[in-house]
Order: sequence, then structure tokens, then C-alpha cells
Amino acid sequence: MFEAKMVINRLNIEKDSMTISAAISCPFDIDVFSPKVKIVFECNGVDRRLPFLVSNYYHQKNSDTCIIVCEYTYRLDKVFFGDFPTLPISFRFELYYGDHEIKTIPYLVSSNVIVENPDWELDENYIEYECYSPDLDREPEELDFEDQMRTEISFYDVEFEYENCKIVVLRDDQRALDSESFAVRSKVIVPICRAVFSFVRTVLAILLFPYFVIDGLLAAMDFTVRRKATDYYNIPRNWYVQSKLNISSFIKTSLRKSKVLGNLREPLIWLLSLRYKRLCKSPVVKNRVTILSGRRDEISGNLEFVYNILKEDPNIEFKFLLFSDPAGHNKVRNIVKFFELYATSRVVLVDDYFRLLNVVPKREETKLIQLWHACGAFKTFGFTRMGKKGGPKQTDTNHRMYDYAIVSGQEIAKHYAEGFGIPESHVVATGVPRTDIFMSPSYAEKVRADFYEKHPQLKDKKIMLVAPTFRGNGQMSAYYPVNKLNLLDIYNSTGGEYALIVKLHPFCKERFDVPEELSDYIIDCSDDAELNDLLFVSDLVVTDYSSVVFEASLLDIPMLFYVFDLYEYISTRDFYYDFEGFVPGKIVFSEKELVEAIINKDFEHEKVAGFKTKFFDEFDGKSSERVAELVRSLLKD
Repeated sequence: MFEAKMVINRLNIEKDSMTISAAISCPFDIDVFSPKVKIVFECNGVDRRLPFLVSNYYHQKNSDTCIIVCEYTYRLDKVFFGDFPTLPISFRFELYYGDHEIKTIPYLVSSNVIVENPDWELDENYIEYECYSPDLDREPEELDFEDQMRTEISFYDVEFEYENCKIVVLRDDQRALDSESFAVRSKVIVPICRAVFSFVRTVLAILLFPYFVIDGLLAAMDFTVRRKATDYYNIPRNWYVQSKLNISSFIKTSLRKSKVLGNLREPLIWLLSLRYKRLCKSPVVKNRVTILSGRRDEISGNLEFVYNILKEDPNIEFKFLLFSDPAGHNKVRNIVKFFELYATSRVVLVDDYFRLLNVVPKREETKLIQLWHACGAFKTFGFTRMGKKGGPKQTDTNHRMYDYAIVSGQEIAKHYAEGFGIPESHVVATGVPRTDIFMSPSYAEKVRADFYEKHPQLKDKKIMLVAPTFRGNGQMSAYYPVNKLNLLDIYNSTGGEYALIVKLHPFCKERFDVPEELSDYIIDCSDDAELNDLLFVSDLVVTDYSSVVFEASLLDIPMLFYVFDLYEYISTRDFYYDFEGFVPGKIVFSEKELVEAIINKDFEHEKVAGFKTKFFDEFDGKSSERVAELVRSLLKD
């Protein structure tokens, strides 16, 4: 039987920040590379899941157990989105270790010292531990750690519920009152002062522009000290550089276009938000559904599937704000339109991160539904990456305002709740709308006909779809190391049995070099094909960490996972499940292993069926209808 135990080595609350560190002991499994620990907060029936950051993980010598060390600092006032809860907050710990899940880990409380052979059967009202004093002649003391802990906590008291494996944090509202009143005033006053000061500073910079230019000219001619060393003989260039530095240092920001827009955007948004607040005082348009996307100019994906069902209802009024320009969130016309639609719509649909949702608070009457673009839960995202490079801060508002998020199955609801920072009850397993096509024989037949009409030479050829995901932190830094995959060698080494269709992630700018003589059988479709459509003609999928595995499983396609950088990827990005026990196919670490697996038909295809039923609850092709019904129910309410 798999069991785990925890020692809490530190629990300190100062103001609204809680620092907690703990060590977990459980049976060791050599195949588990990245254990996961979660902290689940609960208040008045509402929960929030956050990662408990693993700082160390090691196998104990001469033992069959391992130690998982965790530590993180949480903002108690930011655990729940919106107002600070007035009721007690409790929290418990969960462990995900390979195939094992422990929903509540039993614990004991220690101090910041080494505890030798702790007794796990402790009295729940008294904590006994050995406190080693710097004075080696003194005997170990028995201390009541709860009393000691309370001396380190401001505004809070802590209770330990050992039977329920929970810890309860109680607020002393009388002591916290003055601090919170100041925080509320600051929340209102600071943004106003910042916006006004930024505006005044910019106006003064414009008025003082002649002075900055004259001073820059004097510096360029060495009559005054230069702010930056530049080419001595290039006076026009020096003049430009010195004048620019004068202005940017005065307004406290760079004169790059993005920085200037950002500096001007803050007071502009503050002014526009006043209109948003006025609009929020009027009733919403009860039949209005707004569709938002910052990644596409035309409606497509999950949004399109749901819209195609709802548009048949003449009583629904649709509004759209769609753009693919990364700078679209800064454009005034988009900001103005967003504020108007967000304040007046009954239901808002979005299919990805939409930055403007963070600018103003959502009114209670408006219901926001996230139709996330990916299936399943594979790579970690959102607040699951908290504490890691490129991850969000706990104070970020990204995603936390969603009323509902739709997923493919109940198995992954907890992961989306954690990633989005919303209650698990707000995650609904309707199925993913765009996967309905995989249950449609007529759609499959049409896609295949269109493909072979375009590529008739492949009609009697097996097709290998090569679809890796990107490396990097996001769209701006995304890349794929094309030198790690020699398509020509793979084609020749497998005897030309498979034609190779390449589909790189849209973020990747790199492209494979394909010899002209083989361009009919090694085809790069990265720019001109829909990934899901390519699956209908694929006999084998070669990927790495792409979520295409979920769609491929619906068509029961064999898969190979070419992961030359697996352990580096785990350390930087990580997964919701242990990768080597999760993926529905054979894992290979080199191109040689990849070729051998293809030749030997060693795909470990038997894993696909179980994978599919684990992550999808329904296979009836009616996911779009279920999401549409959710929208209709909200409009009726």
C-alpha cells in the first residue's frame, strides 16, 4: 500500500504572507522523475489549488523511501480572486507520485531543526519534538509549537486538525482592520495618482522639448558632459542620442515605441475605465453573446463550433472582437470596443489568454466562459508554473475571472482549476467542441478527398506526420531545433515506406531543408494546413510534447515520442503527469532509436485505448451542443 507522511518544518505568517516548508516521505520509484505536490485552500465551500513548489527530491540511502522537500510563500489575501474571505481558510496537501495520488497527506509539525525518528502517532492537541539548543550541555526541550508559532503570526491564528489532515488559518479581524482599510484606500488612490503623474510628466516633457534638444546638441559638441559615450566624430548621431536620452530619463521610460505606448496607455485606460464603470450601472443586454479572441482575425476553432450551433437561434445577439495582432490589446479602438461589450454582454466566450480581461473587473451579471484551445492536460500552464522561470506570480489576475472553463473530461478538471486559478466546480467536462469532427465520418471523407486531390502522389503511400511543439517561453522566443531531426535520413533509412508530412507549431519560424528531388514525399505543411485535418490521413504520428496526442488518440493512430531533451524540458516546463508513464506510445531519445522503432513497427500502440478513455468522457460528437446548452442556460437565467 502506498503511503506518504509529511513534516511541516516551518509555518510563518507575516502580514498576509504565509511561508511554509515541509518534507514528505513516501516509497521510492526509480521511474518517477518529477513528483507533484499541491496545496488546496478551502473557504466557505470554495476551493483553490496551487502548486507547492518542490525544491529537492532524493532517494534515501539504504532505504526504499524518498524525500520530497517543498517550500513556497503564499499571499493569503490573493488565494481567492476578489474580496478577502472573512471566514476561516483551511488547507490540505495532495501528492501525485507516478500513478499514485494521495488527496490528503497526514502531517506533524516540527521546528526548523532535524527531527530524529519522529513519532507519527502524535496527540492532536500537543506537539512534542526535540529542540536542539546551541548549548550542547543542555537537554532537549519539550515545547508547545502552537504557542511558539502564534508569536510569529500577525492578524492570524492557526489551528491544526490532524484527524482531517488540514490546517486552519483564522483571521483576527480587529487587528487586521486598520491594515485592510489602508490597503483599500491604496487600491483606489495609487492608480489614480500614478496615472495623473504619468500624464503630467509627459506633458512637461513636450513643453521642455526645445531645452532637451539644445542640451543634446551642446553635449554632442562636447560643451557639456555626454550622458552616453558615442562616436566622437558623428555629431548628428551624437545629437540624436543625447537628446533622446534627455527625454527618456525625464519621463522615466524608454522612447521605444512599445515603452511609449505603455506609458501613455495607463492614464488612457484609467480614463476609459470610467466609462466602463458607468456602463456597468445599466442592466446587461440579456440576449447578447460576445466572442473574443486575441489570436485570430476570423472566428475558428472551438469558438466557431459553438457559434455555428447558437447562430440558429434568432433571439441571440452576437458581437465580435477578433484580432491576431500581438499589439491589438494596446490599440485604442479595441480597448474602447472591449469595454463596451464586456460591460453590456450577458455571456462572453474566449478561447485563449485575453489580456484586456485583466484591465477592469468583470461585473457579476456577465458570465465569462473559457473555451481553451487545447485538449487534455499535458504541459503545465498558468498558475501551475508559479515559482518557475516564466511562470506567473500569485498576485497576477490572469484567467482568474472565468465563471466556467470547458474540458475534455473530469480527470483533468483539477489541473485546469489549478492552471486558471478558479474553483474546480467552475470547470465543466462538456468535451472540446472542435473534437466533434473526429466522430464525423462524412467530415473525415471530405478531408481525405481534398488532401489526395492536392497530393495525388501520396494516395497509395503511408504517411508519417511529424508534429513537434516549440521550445522557449512563448510566442516571442519560440523555436524548434531543426538540426535535431534529419528528415532525409529518416526517409532513406526507413526505405521510403512513409511519406513525411511536417507540421511545426505556428510560433516556430524555422523550416526544414527538403531536397528538391524528394519534395513530393517530404512535405512541409506548417503554413498551409490544419493540424487536425492532417491526422485523418496519417498512419503514424511522431511528436514530443505536443497536445496533438489527444486528438491522435481519438483516431487510434500509433505514436512515437522523440524527446532528445526530455529531462531539460521537465526541469523548465514540466507536465501534469509523469511523462514516461503518461504518453500513449514508445519514447525514443535519439534519431537512431526513432528509425529502429519505425522499421520494427515498435509503437507500443496498445497504450492508446486506455489513454483515450482516461482523458475523454464522451465520444458522441456532441461537445459543441453541450457548450451551447450551457450558454443558453445562462441566457435564460
